[in-house]
Amino acid sequence: MQTLELLVSLKIPDVTALTAASSIRRRLGYDEVLKELRRSDYYSLDLNTTDTQLANELAHELAEKTNLFVNPNKHSYEIRSPQDRGGGPSQQEGLWRVEVLVTDAEGAQADDIQQALTQRLGYGGQVAAVRRGILWVLLLAADSSDQARQIAEEITVTTARDQGVLINPHFQAWEIL
Repeated sequence: MQTLELLVSLKIPDVTALTAASSIRRRLGYDEVLKELRRSDYYSLDLNTTDTQLANELAHELAEKTNLFVNPNKHSYEIRSPQDRGGGPSQQEGLWRVEVLVTDAEGAQADDIQQALTQRLGYGGQVAAVRRGILWVLLLAADSSDQARQIAEEITVTTARDQGVLINPHFQAWEIL
């Protein structure tokens, strides 16, 4: 079993990410801290193969030849292994890059996609599971990895009108990748 992550982003400016970034900077007071905010649709694919090359080829096929993940007219995509994430905040050019994965608290199982892959498109023996979420990538000015992680949590988790904006903890779960 190989697990790969499929990250799907808009080719045009993402107005949802731009609006969230504006709110974080102006309403939450992180104007000097939040340097960039990006958003991607996140899919975790459990593929029934132990061969890394076959898994990558299948993931590219699913992204390019099905209409379930990517519309080539408006999306770009990236496929990566969970081991390629970086394991928490990583420093780049004096800034810290933090990835926050947001999923439904009920579980991130994408039943409709799984059903289409197995029943309609014939990938049942090749795709064991699909999980879905939103991946937010924050570029933060911070002094350390711990501070970047703390700032990302403050920005992410909505606890009051003026605290957090990316998730509602009543029905969503999150984790820093």
